[in-house]
Amino acid sequence: MQNNQINIIKATGEIEEFSSEKVTSSLIRAGASQDLAEKIVTQITPRLYQNIPSFEIYSEVMEILKKEQRTIAERYNLKKAIMDLGPTGYPFEKFVSGVLVKYGHKTELNQIIRGKCVSHEIDIVSQNDKKYMIECKFHSLPGGRTDIKVALYTYARFLDVKDTNSFDEPWLITNTRVTQEVIAYAGCVGMKVTAWDYPEGESLNELIDKSGLYPITVVINLTEDQKNSLLEKGFIYCNDLTQCEKLAAENS
Repeated sequence: MQNNQINIIKATGEIEEFSSEKVTSSLIRAGASQDLAEKIVTQITPRLYQNIPSFEIYSEVMEILKKEQRTIAERYNLKKAIMDLGPTGYPFEKFVSGVLVKYGHKTELNQIIRGKCVSHEIDIVSQNDKKYMIECKFHSLPGGRTDIKVALYTYARFLDVKDTNSFDEPWLITNTRVTQEVIAYAGCVGMKVTAWDYPEGESLNELIDKSGLYPITVVINLTEDQKNSLLEKGFIYCNDLTQCEKLAAENS
């Protein structure tokens, strides 16, 4: 069975050719060595079949990683861990705020701000070199996309509040991908966009990794009930995995 003969079905329903290089690269980004990444690809390749769902490949990789190197498995699990912050968007907003603080921003969450026409609840007000009005778009299910409607909505709110509150720039942050329309529109109107894999070098995935701040849901040996219990008690961040697990044990 050759890799180039296998198609996979992504969470969006799109069909894509399986790429061992993509799996290898994603593992290396999570901290795996080249040898470990290639070893995992070699192990999963014989199990592939035509039109295999992408989540099955992910599950196979995770099972091997858990046995080989758990800390890498937790980083590889980051996208799902962010989605596990749901179902509401508030924990995600709080987490994003914490990441921004790591980069020198001063942040305020869920501010009611009077605009020229109406009042708005702004997810995050952030300031470093500029004052940003941030809209956080959270998706709790895989395969979601943030589309042009969200970008239009974000910019319309910015236009209403920018003069009354001295905002410099709108900023849309999402835990999924954005459509090409969003990228084109944001570039046209001057809106900052941070998506899971965009822009290169400053994507949400990369910002989290570089900040060293991870969500508590990243710990793979916690049950869903334990994760939900900790989130309900306001525990969002997990700076040190050992401390995180100790905290989980104490609060389970």
